[in-house]
Amino acid sequence: MAERPALLIRDATDADIPAIVEIVNHAIRNSTSMWETHETTVAVRLDWLHSSQASGYPVMVAEMPDGSVAGYCSWKMFRPFSGYIHTVEHSVYIAPAYKRQGIGSALLQALCDRAKAEHVHVMVAGITSTNVASRLLHERFGFQHGGLIPECGIKFGRWMDLLFLYRIISHT
Repeated sequence: MAERPALLIRDATDADIPAIVEIVNHAIRNSTSMWETHETTVAVRLDWLHSSQASGYPVMVAEMPDGSVAGYCSWKMFRPFSGYIHTVEHSVYIAPAYKRQGIGSALLQALCDRAKAEHVHVMVAGITSTNVASRLLHERFGFQHGGLIPECGIKFGRWMDLLFLYRIISHT
């Protein structure tokens, strides 16, 4: 069995933004994982990265040995009210060429580790209910079903159901 090449999970930099834009725009054009219909730009994603960093929210990438970005993950405050200060909503996206290679697991593990280190209490994932791969990934990491909101979004002319999964990270 061939040995899997080493994968580096690290904080994103400005230089990673073009690759992140490609990943995001592919998801926008080709999947229901991101409920957006307008493609993003490097300028918009640079603002997002800088805003996330200024707020103390992680944006991390999975870098392959050849330097290519295989995926990214991030989190933000779950809701913009002070009562949610210890709850985050996260995202994990993988470049099409790297799906089903353990990249999502590596990124989600890095997010969970960062959450524990930063005393996050609860991590929340909002997933399209038909995204079985994402649901199974989160369940492997101990995420539990928190609820389903039927037909709360639309993509490709179809109503989408939103599944919430959560994991309590810290009890302190």
